[in-house]
Amino acid sequence: MTNQILSKKEVKALLHFKSDTSLYTLELKDKTFPQKIRIGLRRVGYRADEIYSWLESRRVERREVA
Repeated sequence: MTNQILSKKEVKALLHFKSDTSLYTLELKDKTFPQKIRIGLRRVGYRADEIYSWLESRRVERREVA
């Protein structure tokens, strides 16, 4: 995967979150969630490869529990 940066809006869409608060709460509670990257004075993003890897790890955990 490339070094693509996903915006906060794109990450929220991937996670089906509507609010910034939901994403912020996830960042605080789940220490395995990828760290945000500052890409401007008032803008943050996330590395796409880290987000997709995190999503895959969640999928694997769910299969192991079931």
